[in-house]
Amino acid sequence: MDIQSGEKQSVQIPFKTFVIDAGHGGYDYGIASHDMKEKDINLSLAQNLDTILSKKAKKVFLARKGDQYMSLLERVKFANQKNPDAFLSFHSSMSDNFVLYLPKFKTGGLNEMVDQYSLSSNQKKFIGKSKALSESIGKALKDEFKKNIIYRELPLPILISIGTPSVVIEYPSPTFITYDQPMKMRLLNAITSGLATYGQ
Repeated sequence: MDIQSGEKQSVQIPFKTFVIDAGHGGYDYGIASHDMKEKDINLSLAQNLDTILSKKAKKVFLARKGDQYMSLLERVKFANQKNPDAFLSFHSSMSDNFVLYLPKFKTGGLNEMVDQYSLSSNQKKFIGKSKALSESIGKALKDEFKKNIIYRELPLPILISIGTPSVVIEYPSPTFITYDQPMKMRLLNAITSGLATYGQ
């Protein structure tokens, strides 16, 4: 793949609209390593993916467009109001691995925030599609970076509260990888390929 040239060409993506969530923001730095902050990498990835998808005639909504703090509830409400075909959230892992989070529901009591805002049923009918989405993205990341992908099923409010196929993507910590523009494009090209193979 020619990373210098930007995104791959002729990739057909079945989704029409996206909400992309850049994790953390404002006073919430996330993981900080050397002179890099997770919140900044997340935002840059979200903005670059917006550009890639918009060029493919996709409609993209960014949960945050700048360096501002957003609560979990604000992110969930924003995503559900936009009614996207897919929801992606960017974070850094604490290791040198890719980690993809899938929604899972507790058998007992639900998370208090989810209960309080009656959001718990939004994701239930999309769990199979969320799993398929995470697996297609995970396969593309594995093919590109030759690394094993870790999948975790957790009752994260950002996943179980959103009514669309959803996945949280954790990229390897900036302690292990320098996220210059060529690396970001390599990562986003792999994710775009994963979006294109969804459902195949």
